[in-house]
Amino acid sequence: MASLDGSRISVSPFGYPTVSRGIQSIAGVLDLTIGDNDIEVEPSSPFMPSLTRASIPKPQDIIDLTSDNEEDEDVQILTSEMQSVSGPSGSAAVDNMELGRYVRTSRATPRTIGRQASGRSVRASHQLSETVIGGILYRAGMSLELKDGSFLRIQQVDPLGYDVRFTGRRLFRATHPEVKMYLPKKDNELIWVTQKTESVSIKNVKQICDIRFTNHRTDFDVPTPQLTCRFKLTIRQQGVVVVPGQHHLTADQTAIEYLNFRESDSGFGKTSIQLRDEWRGLGRTTLFGEGQAPDSAAEDIDNDEVIDLTGAITGRSRAYTFGDAYCGGGGVSCGARQAGLDIKWAVDSCRHAVDTYQRNFEGVEIEHAQFFDFLTNDPNWMRVDICHCSPPCQTFSPAHTVNCNRDDDNSACIFSAGCLCRTAKPRVLTMEETSGLPERFPDIFHRVLLDMVEIGYSLRWAVLRCDDYGVPQERKRLVVIAAGPGEILPHLPQPTHGLIASPGLLPRSSIWSAIGLIPDDAQDHDIEAGFARWELAHRADYNGYAPAKTITCGGGEYNYHPTGKRPFTAREFACLQTFPMDFEFSDHNVRKQIGNAVPPLFAKAIYAEIAQCLRESDAKEANGVYH
Repeated sequence: MASLDGSRISVSPFGYPTVSRGIQSIAGVLDLTIGDNDIEVEPSSPFMPSLTRASIPKPQDIIDLTSDNEEDEDVQILTSEMQSVSGPSGSAAVDNMELGRYVRTSRATPRTIGRQASGRSVRASHQLSETVIGGILYRAGMSLELKDGSFLRIQQVDPLGYDVRFTGRRLFRATHPEVKMYLPKKDNELIWVTQKTESVSIKNVKQICDIRFTNHRTDFDVPTPQLTCRFKLTIRQQGVVVVPGQHHLTADQTAIEYLNFRESDSGFGKTSIQLRDEWRGLGRTTLFGEGQAPDSAAEDIDNDEVIDLTGAITGRSRAYTFGDAYCGGGGVSCGARQAGLDIKWAVDSCRHAVDTYQRNFEGVEIEHAQFFDFLTNDPNWMRVDICHCSPPCQTFSPAHTVNCNRDDDNSACIFSAGCLCRTAKPRVLTMEETSGLPERFPDIFHRVLLDMVEIGYSLRWAVLRCDDYGVPQERKRLVVIAAGPGEILPHLPQPTHGLIASPGLLPRSSIWSAIGLIPDDAQDHDIEAGFARWELAHRADYNGYAPAKTITCGGGEYNYHPTGKRPFTAREFACLQTFPMDFEFSDHNVRKQIGNAVPPLFAKAIYAEIAQCLRESDAKEANGVYH
């Protein structure tokens, strides 16, 4: 069916041109066939008597919105929760010229339509919550199937001249061929695409249907008996970004979230505490965390919005516990500690990395083991509020051009995040990987995401620039944030640094700002050895007031001192990665540990945002406000 402007081609919510396809009628619902000059309601079920033209209210029976005198009479109400539909027999057709007279405003009182004198019409356009067409009441809360195969939950009605347009939640089938593989492909499961906000003409409506919005988890191997929406998808498309909460996106982000209690239909929603207790165990979650906040971090954290409930246990005195899988030398843990988290455990299979970690994180349980062996520990001991997973990424890196005998092992490790969620049951999990994973290996990446979605986690991911967060190097990393059942999905942190002219941002850090103040006697800072190695080398000098290139295990291409006379020392590499000056490395494989690390300043920005999100939601729950 052509739209009002005659257009028949549109862009799908997933970014591709689409051709409308018809969908068979569903028994027990209204099948709407709407032409350019009439509006007709056809019965599609033997259980629904047909409508006759005689049953259509005459103009004088329709309320005049400009009239002061009304005499109400009841009309039949059709809602999205209906189990059956009844009405007079026959068919119905309504002239578009009369359409404007079938519109009325919503009321808190019983829904009725008054009787008035004919000859008046409504204004060209005003937003309503209800409208009556052909004796059928369309109102907020009803669900519609559209002719292009998508669906709409009405939130607003907008009469425009001889047309009526609906605005609301736009939904698409999870089995749609363009739906990515990070969503469960299941019949009758619908996806609410949040950025699809354009209104829909009633001429594009096929039929009224029943859709259940719920945040109940499900076994995706079991068929869903009716149309159900439990996910909402937020993506960047054609430069338009819509995120619930009016939080601006920092990059090309994608988020797939389970609905919350308030977004679910009445009777089909569970509160955050119910979902969390079902997943983590009854009473197994302590608001504001089970850890003790370090004094230094407590002074830096803004707790203005945290409520002191007992005087003894507060957001300021408590900290969220943290676990670090594939911890390496401790870049992520360093940033998490700076963000005020209480590190409980860490694991890595490299002996030298474990040695470095032990030197810098006193009191943390660090285990030298393969990751999947580590998962055999007591799940109760592994239980933390937040955990991180950074599997080896060399196989998926754009810089990886030659296969090696470790590729299969590294590829298997990429699925560690889902295993960690099942065992440690964190409230929030983070995953950091090479930026090349989504582009070079999309099927693997989508399977990693789906693994977490199927066990109940909501996800947000994006490729971020580390120099946007104060790291003095051109480094891009894929960051995934996963929030468990009952948790609000945290946003990625807003950039803190940018171009000099960027309003509200600090200037991007440079090489000289990172290495210019390193003491000559600092650990791993043997300048003379570097001069000796480059005695016969000739390198061009370059601008040191710009970020460095990406630092890798071997130092990175074109990464040498701005003077061109020597390479960077290990300490200079560490400073370019934003390790503190007092961070101590082991005696072996220092540059490899530094190159493999997540920059601590980058990690700090991520975990400060996550901790703040948890504190805000915990404060609301402490006051009895659930989401």
